[in-house]
Amino acid sequence: MSLAGQVAKPAAADAAPAFNRYEVFAGVDYIGANQVKSSSALIGGNGGVSAKLVKWFGGTVDFGDYPASATSNGLVKPTVTTFMAGPEFYIPADNITGFFHVLMGGEHTGNVGSTPNIAFAYAVGGGFEYAVKKHWAVRISGDGVISSSVLDPDNQGFSPHRHVNARASAGVAYRF
Repeated sequence: MSLAGQVAKPAAADAAPAFNRYEVFAGVDYIGANQVKSSSALIGGNGGVSAKLVKWFGGTVDFGDYPASATSNGLVKPTVTTFMAGPEFYIPADNITGFFHVLMGGEHTGNVGSTPNIAFAYAVGGGFEYAVKKHWAVRISGDGVISSSVLDPDNQGFSPHRHVNARASAGVAYRF
């Protein structure tokens, strides 16, 4: 009897496999700077946190910072900071997970005198993650970041100038 009590029961075949509910990611980003004439694109960093409610749906918070580059070939050297959050949809598979998100928040464009200094922005995009180890994944993603700002200091209110900037990211993710 004592030997039979030490045998572990096999896992139920119909039990759902566990998934990593939380994730932290960081990477290198490239973003266009179409809102500023005579400027080039910027390279910076991106980080965020995601939480899955179920295996196919969750939410994410995203932060990006793109400083002015000394090697920038434009006449103006803008800085861009983005901070957004929103829902994220997942397409899970064995080692690769696809995702699609719609993020909303703000974008700060500095060093160029744009108005408003912080504008409403949203991003639509997605990407893929490839699981390298149990908790580590490599991540690539792309977005279209849409914002509204104008380089006219006399226009302090509504800005009809909508800008779409492409954003590409590559980095790592830690899942827990």
